[in-house]
Amino acid sequence: MDRRRIVYNCLDGSRGIVYNCGMTITQSNKRQTEFASTHSRLTLADHVAERIRNEIISGVLSPGTMLAEIPTAQRLEVSRVPVREAFRELEHDGLLVFEANGRCRVRTLTARDFDEIFNVRLMLETESFRLAALNHSEPDLKALRNNIRQMERVRSLNRMTILDIEFHDQIMEMSRQSRLIHLWGVMRSQIQLFTAILQREISAIKNIRDISIEAHKKCLRGIESRDPNLARQCAIDHLEPWSGWLKSTRLEGGEA
Repeated sequence: MDRRRIVYNCLDGSRGIVYNCGMTITQSNKRQTEFASTHSRLTLADHVAERIRNEIISGVLSPGTMLAEIPTAQRLEVSRVPVREAFRELEHDGLLVFEANGRCRVRTLTARDFDEIFNVRLMLETESFRLAALNHSEPDLKALRNNIRQMERVRSLNRMTILDIEFHDQIMEMSRQSRLIHLWGVMRSQIQLFTAILQREISAIKNIRDISIEAHKKCLRGIESRDPNLARQCAIDHLEPWSGWLKSTRLEGGEA
């Protein structure tokens, strides 16, 4: 697999990585002031889309929120063209919905949506964990350990959600399978939204940070073992509780 990648800076101060297979993985970092070189294929619309995506996932833009080009362009201090392109990208990602009259709003996930996203995630990650056990390097493991250390220090739920998805991004990269990584990229925004919504719901009754940290440590041990079957089982053990929490959590409204 070609490991070349382009690092760029998002409007919210995070960093992103574009892999040769076309997948974008967002990694939070200190605010950077410079943009990527003009040789990067990323456009202003990509940065606008990332900003709006983060607002949807964090709950700043709640389900059902109506979005219009002109107010959004004014708020982000850009023209309408990149906003229009960003809206289309986020529609493709499953985060926005265009109505028949052309109005745009933030998607509201149904119970069926949650169930489908969970099942797709389970299929992708049981394979990525299995392959990561076979293909990982020591720097890969170091990155996972560093992610867990950051999660142990974090207090913000939104920041924890970002670290959570980045942990799984890293494992997906460790699979060394470009098509699997591409499929993860297609579903990543919906998976992150799924995770963020449930974490906000569950945090009211459980210490979700400690639960996630312990689960990630177990996943790390499974991958470190280089036993693909053990690593795959760790993925199942980590993800299946989400199904139970989903069934016990109130999910209001949603798209038909």
